[in-house]
Amino acid sequence: MKIDETLRKLEEITKRLEEEDLPLEEALHLFEEGIALAAKIKTELDQAKLKIQQVIQKAKDVFSLEDFDLQ
Repeated sequence: MKIDETLRKLEEITKRLEEEDLPLEEALHLFEEGIALAAKIKTELDQAKLKIQQVIQKAKDVFSLEDFDLQ
């Protein structure tokens, strides 16, 4: 699943969890699924950040670059 698909699924889960008539067992299941998806997204973003840092490191001899903050 691509990151944008994972984000959409997490958004769907969040909307469902906000419903007042959601049974507890279903809410717990959705919460667990949401946590797993959030962890997957974080891992993918961390990998992308590392890849960017590696590209910047390789380019330091070719270009003059400034640090940037992803947050």
